[in-house]
Amino acid sequence: MKRLAMFSAALAFSAGLAVQPVAAAISFPDVPGSSRFHDEVQYLTGQSIISGYPDGKFQPKKNVTRAEAAIFIGRMLKLDGTKRATTFKDIGKNQSASGYIASAVKEGILSGYPDGTYKPDAFISRGDMAAILDRAFDLQFNSRFLFADVGPNMRASESIRKISAAGITAGYPNGTYQPTGTVSREQFSAFLARGLSAEFKQRAAIADSFAHNKTKQYTYTGPNGDRLLTYVNSNTKVNGSRLGFVWQEKDVKTGETEFFVEDESYQGFATGLLQSDYYVELLYPIETGKSWSYYQEKSTYTAVHKTVVTKYQTFANAVEVTTSTGYKNYYVKGIGLVKVLDKNGQTVSELKAVK
Repeated sequence: MKRLAMFSAALAFSAGLAVQPVAAAISFPDVPGSSRFHDEVQYLTGQSIISGYPDGKFQPKKNVTRAEAAIFIGRMLKLDGTKRATTFKDIGKNQSASGYIASAVKEGILSGYPDGTYKPDAFISRGDMAAILDRAFDLQFNSRFLFADVGPNMRASESIRKISAAGITAGYPNGTYQPTGTVSREQFSAFLARGLSAEFKQRAAIADSFAHNKTKQYTYTGPNGDRLLTYVNSNTKVNGSRLGFVWQEKDVKTGETEFFVEDESYQGFATGLLQSDYYVELLYPIETGKSWSYYQEKSTYTAVHKTVVTKYQTFANAVEVTTSTGYKNYYVKGIGLVKVLDKNGQTVSELKAVK
């Protein structure tokens, strides 16, 4: 894992958007416990962000309209939902979503069409949803990896890469995002829940993930002492810049802190400091002998079932990556980076505790 010199930063935690999952008071007969997004729906219902219908059902497969998206986002951000006139000719002041639409437009989260309409009854697309989530969560970082069906000139391309970097989506296993597809009520619930909660974001991680578990705290040790890794899911200000969805690495002895981004998709796993390019740690699929380059450095999979001893525990199935500078990095599924050796075989860093 490549890191630049550590820097000090004073943290000013804003009210942010980080909340912990809670049990909802209402259950829906059409969202049973076996449903894939049952917990996300219950969580958002408990937060009064999303609700069911008068007949007691949730209608999880029903597509979300642009008006409904405005209501959900407005409730999440606690915007003023008082019905009132808007600038759109197809949104009357008595329409249920008028207040939230007006508030979200004022905040720069939503926008209409060149003809002066908002099209409230049109189904929201996955591309438009990405743009809304990008603005609502004030996302700062683009993913290193590209989706096969999202071109650089696509209107929502940057927003799609941002929600990917934030761990809100990983796309589909075939490397696509399907930006023109519609979004069901249960899917929209899942996207919102992932933005709000590290627990739901972790559930959305790809199968066989090699990234750190966002619900855990890691301690690494090395010649210079211990370092503590904690995931920051809230909006945080560092030297005046708003962050969120980053890892905080703190030197236990000095208190010095740095922040870095972990970016994982079905294409690979990368990390990066806040104002630097990403370093590709792993390129998927993992195969012994496979190599990739990053600027002047080349990385190669030199073992995929390596036994590695750390102060935390012994791992029997670590992936070994050897760089052209002679360093060896070891990764374990569901854990992340567990050990780093220099070119002389000396330990630079190793996992000490996970809790």
